[in-house]
Amino acid sequence: MRKIRAIILFSLLMMLAVLQPGSAQDSTAVSESEYKNKILLLPAIGSSPETGFMFGAVAVAQFKMGSAGLETRSSSVLVSAIYTVKKQILLSMLPDIVWTGETWIASGNYFVNYFPESYWGVGPSTDKDDEVTVLYTQVNLEQQLLRQVAAGFFTGPYLRWSKLYNLTFEDTKGNRIAVPDVRGAEGVVTAGGGWIARWDRRNSNMTPTRNHFVQITLLGQPAWSGNSHYYMLYELDARKYVPLKKEARSVLALQALIQLHSGSPPFSDMALLGGDRINRGYYRGRYRDQNAAQAQAELRQNLRGRLGIAVFAATGEVWRRFENISFATYKWTMGAGLRLNLNREDPTNLRIDVGFNKESIGFYLQFGEAF
Repeated sequence: MRKIRAIILFSLLMMLAVLQPGSAQDSTAVSESEYKNKILLLPAIGSSPETGFMFGAVAVAQFKMGSAGLETRSSSVLVSAIYTVKKQILLSMLPDIVWTGETWIASGNYFVNYFPESYWGVGPSTDKDDEVTVLYTQVNLEQQLLRQVAAGFFTGPYLRWSKLYNLTFEDTKGNRIAVPDVRGAEGVVTAGGGWIARWDRRNSNMTPTRNHFVQITLLGQPAWSGNSHYYMLYELDARKYVPLKKEARSVLALQALIQLHSGSPPFSDMALLGGDRINRGYYRGRYRDQNAAQAQAELRQNLRGRLGIAVFAATGEVWRRFENISFATYKWTMGAGLRLNLNREDPTNLRIDVGFNKESIGFYLQFGEAF
């Protein structure tokens, strides 16, 4: 059924894009005329290994603050309400507000989920047959407020509060099982803050085609703030976008993501491999541990009008201690996908990807580029 759904969606979107009139253009260049604020209202119909088939609604507002001109990238607010065939409920809001002149950037991640998901244990060598289902409710509040202190350089505080509760564990047949011996299996409350340093010269937040993005994140979850588990996160996210042809019709996108933890993160906050953004094809969290390093490359090609394609490959690994890292067990994925531009004035893509590896295949229908 997943293959049938993917084929139908691919066919429909190819027809829509080919029939859409319009000449080729830089896939992220905002028109030099006055910026037009826009609200996109979309039915949310998609699929991923984590959710199966999902449906609901998504609203995306793209706008610029006040009298912001070409020197200011657009702001966006994405609100979604999703239900899946795996009986998951996902309510989320993702604001990304850019002040005029990019003096400040405020980004958030707010969601409430009831999310049964698969869990295989901790470590780089968990067996596929170790799969169990964990059911839980999660409330998550995250907020960043960054100040531009030099051209393209932003820094500021990062706050996070999250609660994971009502946890139960089942085997793959739906039978209740004993709670596994893993940190956070009885529930998790984390509250803390940290600091972000960002060097961001991308020409678009939603669909970048040139320049780079480098961000260092430090996040602490101290004992005095009411945490059930105490740890520090050190994260490096580096991305490069290289236009290969005029008007950015072909773009090579690269990303390296390193996540390191000290202390005792719960299983839900460990470094995760896989998902809809990196190492596509692996279920998000198929492998998890104290630390992870992942890298990916993607070639994006505009075909005609609103239609584009992409091919990608990625690798990565998780580990507990640095002396235990083994290149022999590094994971890999590769795949391809379609892109459909939903906003001609400020390009924003609907992304359909198929990723695979030696043990699984993942189908993804998502809003926005993976990175």
